[in-house]
Amino acid sequence: MLSVGFLDRAFIGGILIGVRQKGCNGLTYTLEYATAKQKFDEEVEQDGVKVWIEPKAQLSLLGSEMDYVTDKLSSEFVFRNPNIKGTCGCGESFNI
Repeated sequence: MLSVGFLDRAFIGGILIGVRQKGCNGLTYTLEYATAKQKFDEEVEQDGVKVWIEPKAQLSLLGSEMDYVTDKLSSEFVFRNPNIKGTCGCGESFNI
């Protein structure tokens, strides 16, 4: 899990989530650090961490869960999105 202290030290206000057309199945998630919420971004706050969702991504992420998972081989954000109809073989892209 991201610590709030890390966000404060880096002068980052939150995490911006979006979707872009990419890959063999259509869409992929984007994650960026952001300093401020934009006018039409949706805001979700959990454990002191702000997550802003770009307007284009809001419908495709509706009902989704995002978690930060660490295991022996990797540390990554994992999305559980009930709206996904299919994914590509490598798991990089999805369609709705």
